[in-house]
Amino acid sequence: MKRFFTAIILAFAFAATLPAQDIYGEVKNIMDNLQTIKDDTSKSLDVRKIATFKWDAIYYLLYKSKDDTEAMIGAQVDAMIDFVNLFIDQMDKTKNASRRQIILSKFKNATLENSLRNDTDKDVTYAYVDNQNFLTQFSLDTDWVKALEEVKK
Repeated sequence: MKRFFTAIILAFAFAATLPAQDIYGEVKNIMDNLQTIKDDTSKSLDVRKIATFKWDAIYYLLYKSKDDTEAMIGAQVDAMIDFVNLFIDQMDKTKNASRRQIILSKFKNATLENSLRNDTDKDVTYAYVDNQNFLTQFSLDTDWVKALEEVKK
């Protein structure tokens, strides 16, 4: 799992140097890689669920991005992946149940308090928020750059 996340981080490091018109192609490649993980039954269910959340978050960003620049989409995707990876890393390092709940609350609140579009369709945007079946209980309507800054404080 850590090798996958390292590969994604390296992909984004490379993407940061790409011209704006190539960012969409890189986002598409990331989605394709996430789809492969989602479909790979040899992977653990948790790994597949994390990939599912990331894929859905990127899809939501693209679906709602009619006026956004590719650079803005790329920055949001990059921040979302960093946000989720930081969350997973902190959860993996913490075995204490009350501390894990504090971490979850901190990250969840960061997504709820940093809406990107103020989307009123909460059935979609909050699909993961109260879903106990997913570790990534985050809003899809998130300004991931701001949320990432918030959890790093």
